[in-house]
Order: sequence, then C-alpha cells, then structure tokens
Amino acid sequence: MFEGFKVGLALGGGAARGLAHLGVLKVLEESEIPVDLIVGTSIGALVGGVYATTRSASATERRFLDFIFSKEFQRAKFDFLKESREARPGLFYNFISLVKKGIFFSFSMAKTSWISAQQFEHNMNALLDDVSIEETAIPFAAVAADIERGEEVILHQGSLRRAVSASSAVPGLLPPVPIDGRLLIDGGWISKIPVIPALRLGADMVIAVDVSKEIEDAAAFRNGLNIMVRANALKAEALKDMQCRFADILIEPQVDHVHWADFSAVEECVALGEEAARRKIGEARQRIRAGRWGSLLGYSRARRLARAYIRKGELKSGSFRGQRG
Repeated sequence: MFEGFKVGLALGGGAARGLAHLGVLKVLEESEIPVDLIVGTSIGALVGGVYATTRSASATERRFLDFIFSKEFQRAKFDFLKESREARPGLFYNFISLVKKGIFFSFSMAKTSWISAQQFEHNMNALLDDVSIEETAIPFAAVAADIERGEEVILHQGSLRRAVSASSAVPGLLPPVPIDGRLLIDGGWISKIPVIPALRLGADMVIAVDVSKEIEDAAAFRNGLNIMVRANALKAEALKDMQCRFADILIEPQVDHVHWADFSAVEECVALGEEAARRKIGEARQRIRAGRWGSLLGYSRARRLARAYIRKGELKSGSFRGQRG
C-alpha cells in the first residue's frame, strides 16, 4: 500500500565527529527503519557512500576501522592537526596551538592543500568501491559546492569516488575536485545538513544526523584570527539550524568533545552515534507511520515546508529532474 513512500537519510559534515554516522546506521538497520535514499555532505558523503554500496552497517564500520588504523591513513598527518582533549588553556598550550596554526596556514599559502591530490585519491580508493552512483544498492547523492559560481551541486550520477571526493574537499585541507567543468569543494560550506537535497531527490520524510559543532566554548578573543573564526562559526551555525528544521527526525550524537581531526576516536564516536539513534527510534517509527498515511492524502510535512526553497519544477514525487551540476 505504501510502496511510494520514501525515507531519506541526510548525513551531515563534521570531520572525525562524523564517524558517529556509523553508529546511527547500525541502530537504524537493527531497528529495521527503512532507508530508501541517502544524501551526504563531506564525511557524511563518505560514510553514506560506503553504506550505499555495501548495504551493511557492520561491513561499513569494519572498512573504516581497518583504514583508520592503517599505515596509509597515518600518512595523511591528521594527528599533527588534532589537539589533546586534556589540554588546558595556558601559555604553553597557546604557544603550541599558535605554532600549529602558523605551520598549517603557511603551508596553505604555498600549496593548494595540506593533503596532496595523490594521497586524497588513495584514501578515497581505499574506502570506496570503484562504481558509478547509479550502481549503488541504495540510491545515493553527495553534496558539493561550486567554488567559482557559489552554487550547491548535487552529485547523483557518475563516479562514486569522484562525487564523494568533491563533497569532502575541505578548503585548505584537501584539494578541490574538478567535475564537468566545475571546481568543487566540501558541500558543508553551503549545505551542512543536506535535508533539502534529500527532499529534492524524492524523500517524503527525512532523518537527519547532525554531528557538527560550529560554535566552540567561549574564549578570550585576543586577536583578529579568533574573532574571524568565531564570526564565521556563527554564520555557519545559523545556516545549519535553518536546514535542520526541515528534517522530520533529527539525531544529534554528543560528539562535541571530539576534536575534528581525531579519527582515532572512531569507536567512541560509533558508540555515541548508537546512543543518539536509540533515543529517536520510537519517534522515527511514529513519524514513518503517520507519514505513510499522510502520503495517501498527498501530504508531507517536510516537503511542504521545503517548497519555498526548491525551484519550481524540481519537486517531483520520487524523482529529481535537476542537472548534475
């Protein structure tokens, strides 16, 4: 009776904190919550892309665990960028942090990115199968941003590896990815939580996962750099909050204390993702039941709310008619 009703999963960006997506997927799978399509941004695209091909939460988790603790991943030099969670503000701590920032920004001024294009491609190849998006077991799309035109780009065709690479290309950290004449970067700069892209692709209701924390604990704003970073975080947080309001279910793993570059915290993040998802399973089941009956009457709360943000002609039941770029 309800075959046309689709549940979309929107996985947000957040670097290492996004490993909590693995725990969310495990609980959704165990609870038999349907996932009819997946849209991911940045680390959400990476986790979502692996799951879309394997359709197995345990296989997805194992692939990440094997890679994160491999010698190949250690060459990415993320450990240099992460900060100890035990560190306390003080002269020595501030000095080390300043030195690290100085090295990173100086490197970024001389090179396109902290991690080379070759290392970036190697990482993607190690995690993702060499398939086209059209071949994934679960319909999938990755969200990127066109750095030249300032536009959101929903990649739902072509190479899975290239699409996820573009969605994950954090400026300064990873190199931009050219696709179809566009120069693409991390989608989080435009769509931190890709709820509306999931609706554009035909979801009738959306389960969103937010693992990001843009606004850190208040600190003394002693220099212009700290003030600029804080101001940018305020803008990003406001945009994210607006996007989250279109979700039917919002899962928020409590991973704020995990440094964005601390990928060694994968097991902790997975556990926190599981905890957050379990708190929302009852609500998800209720929303799915209500949404299925509502779909018979042509009603979808999220899709009705999102109409104001979707160009005329793009909101089609069960399909997305826009161009790849």
